[in-house]
Amino acid sequence: MEKLNKIIETLEDLKVKDLAVYDFEKTSPFYDYFVIVTVNERQGNAAINHLKKALVAEDIKNIEGKGGSWTLVDCHDVIVHLFQENDRKYYGFDQRLLGYKRIK
Repeated sequence: MEKLNKIIETLEDLKVKDLAVYDFEKTSPFYDYFVIVTVNERQGNAAINHLKKALVAEDIKNIEGKGGSWTLVDCHDVIVHLFQENDRKYYGFDQRLLGYKRIK
């Protein structure tokens, strides 16, 4: 939970929009939490850099889509989705995850 709190704090410091955290701890063998935020391009790049500084190097397994409109940061048990506004609406994660426990 300490890693999740660091991720949330780091993203909130960047003033991202619509931060949502979903709990998959009891339903997924691959990850415990999804963190979903809306960012502009500049915030997305800053978020990646700030997460790299805030977390231990081993905490970030992979970064996919860097510089695009949807970036996924794989932090092992926490998956961070950085969406630009149009893609967040298009993929509709928030609507698809309505049955899951939202903790933030």
